[in-house]
Amino acid sequence: MHNRIKLLRLMSDGEFHSGQVLGRTLSISRTAVWKIIKSFRQYGLNVYSIKGKGHRLSQAIEFIDNDRLLSCINPEIRRLIRFITIHSEIDSTNEYLLRKSEGTEFHGHVTLAEFQSSGRGRHGNTWISPYGAGICLSIGWHYDPVPDFLALLSLAAGIAVIRTLKEFKINNAGLKWPNDIIWQGRKLGGTLLEMRGESAGPCNIVLGVGVNFAFPGGEVEMIDQPWIDIAGIRKPLPSRNILTAALISEIVQVLADFDEKTIPGIIEEWRRYDCMKGRRMTLLLPGESVTGQILGIDNNGSLLMSINNKVRRFNSGEISLRALQ
Repeated sequence: MHNRIKLLRLMSDGEFHSGQVLGRTLSISRTAVWKIIKSFRQYGLNVYSIKGKGHRLSQAIEFIDNDRLLSCINPEIRRLIRFITIHSEIDSTNEYLLRKSEGTEFHGHVTLAEFQSSGRGRHGNTWISPYGAGICLSIGWHYDPVPDFLALLSLAAGIAVIRTLKEFKINNAGLKWPNDIIWQGRKLGGTLLEMRGESAGPCNIVLGVGVNFAFPGGEVEMIDQPWIDIAGIRKPLPSRNILTAALISEIVQVLADFDEKTIPGIIEEWRRYDCMKGRRMTLLLPGESVTGQILGIDNNGSLLMSINNKVRRFNSGEISLRALQ
């Protein structure tokens, strides 16, 4: 563990810490401590430094802990999980598992990160989450054969997130097709489904989930849309470990149960949480955009949109929804 992470752990309580004491604890100079603290900006963190008091993070960080996580996961679900890997810093949890997709440590592998340097969203967008401020996880799963309507897993993952939020009394969250978690018009989280394999044979899928947990105060650079975190919705703030464990349990259950028999239930439940139905929105397609009224989803999970009084269907692919200003 390098000194930057050691220092973060020492300061994770959100209290003031003397630079001299921090340096002595890490066997480095006060100047070295100050340089490391300045580097925290790379992680999207804010630090308050006051002469005579020392330094403190703008808010405390509850680190993800393997033992606590396991103790909070339902025992029946725990039997379906073969590996849990927790990274202090990684390029992308999805990419980490995709690199393992041909090996023996893929199926049932849950990986989490305190910080992603290249976190991924749809269409190659970057998923932004400051260090220790979000829930960033991915799960690898093997299917043989490929289930019908595999693309519906993205919708099912959104449902798993909503169920978890409701369990923690975070109500009124909704789903924006195909993979965004929305609370009162602001983005709270999202999912990303990626696949390796043949369309008719066995396949490996990686299901990534990101939820904004407790971001540092102020604006977060590079986030170009209205957002909110759990800290802005629910007080007192629930344990990050306990909420993460519940989220993992819901998602693993969805992955384990997913087959053609569960699809009607997924469609029905997704429709209950659809927060875009009835709104006029712009659909961004490769090379063009269309505007119309959202009618919901059909029985295959495709988006239904009324455009010039004609109903059209769209699959997720390389398209995005944008609200009209």
